[in-house]
Amino acid sequence: MSSKEKLLDVAFEEIYHNGYAATSVDKILKKANMNKGTMYHFFKSKKELGLAVVNERVNSYIVDKYGVLLKYEKNICDELMKLIKNRNSFDFTCGCKLNNLMQELSPIDEDFKHALEVVYTKFENIIEKVLDKAIAKDEIKHDDTKALSMYIVASIEGCLGTAKKSQDGSYFQTCISQLELFLSTIKK
Repeated sequence: MSSKEKLLDVAFEEIYHNGYAATSVDKILKKANMNKGTMYHFFKSKKELGLAVVNERVNSYIVDKYGVLLKYEKNICDELMKLIKNRNSFDFTCGCKLNNLMQELSPIDEDFKHALEVVYTKFENIIEKVLDKAIAKDEIKHDDTKALSMYIVASIEGCLGTAKKSQDGSYFQTCISQLELFLSTIKK
């Protein structure tokens, strides 16, 4: 792993666990076992490092996690729900990597708002493609997959936030079961 990749990985984890504002460059560098010169070789500032975390790590996290849905050719909504409900390794104490940053940084920094919106929109677009495929395979009926994808992503994020506030995964399961119930109404 290159120094830049290690720096991004450590920054990603530190920002996830502590938030962007509470994460210091010194703490990142200490955990990465690097000095400021190394960081400034790759990134001009903490903000530039944070934007790289969003563009490279948070983006990859979403694409890797949800992009797998694009390979399914049948039982598409069932596979979608199976993936959404599988939160065994999810940290309900820290919440969602994407949503945490959206909540913290979008209202206060235009550059972060834009970078996070790109990732969030990519998430919605993956779900929209999955829904379009489900319609093409005659598995569901719905007139507006763009709006439905926004609803599904908002539901996922809201259910994760509900579990985070209680720090209890059972709240996520209870909440997401309502999304599953809704999706069952559009199945053919």
